[in-house]
Amino acid sequence: MKEAVHINKLKTVGISISIVLIILLFIAFFEYIILRIIGFQYNSLLDLVLFFILYLFLEIPLAFITDAIPKALKSVGILQTSKGWLPFILNTTLTFLLIEVIDNFMANIEIEWQGSLIFAMVTGFIGWKLRKDEDEPPDIDSEEFKEIDNKFKPKK
Repeated sequence: MKEAVHINKLKTVGISISIVLIILLFIAFFEYIILRIIGFQYNSLLDLVLFFILYLFLEIPLAFITDAIPKALKSVGILQTSKGWLPFILNTTLTFLLIEVIDNFMANIEIEWQGSLIFAMVTGFIGWKLRKDEDEPPDIDSEEFKEIDNKFKPKK
């Protein structure tokens, strides 16, 4: 019985990892097409793969931060909405800086700053459109926020 449970867990983990890898490969292929159009140059396939591994694994945690900043500012009342221009500007700036940093540290990869900027603006716009239908976070003074806060307070 233990072997069947162990095999089922392995299948579940394997399928989950495969799905994530397929999604990441699709995203990398889409980004590769756009980058190639705007002048992305590389010396070998290994350099290309390394570039995308670095880009994807650095971009994902940074994207969580840039998504959280407008929501946090909206929750505390500094912004009226978390869906305005700030998320677009943050995402575009992050993508541009990330590509430029990777380009500077990798000698076998070359992309002009104009190409990086165009790519960053396109991905920023796509991300902005995809987040358009997300729910707004609750304000810090709202009942909904107090209910959420009470769930995380330790019970005495």
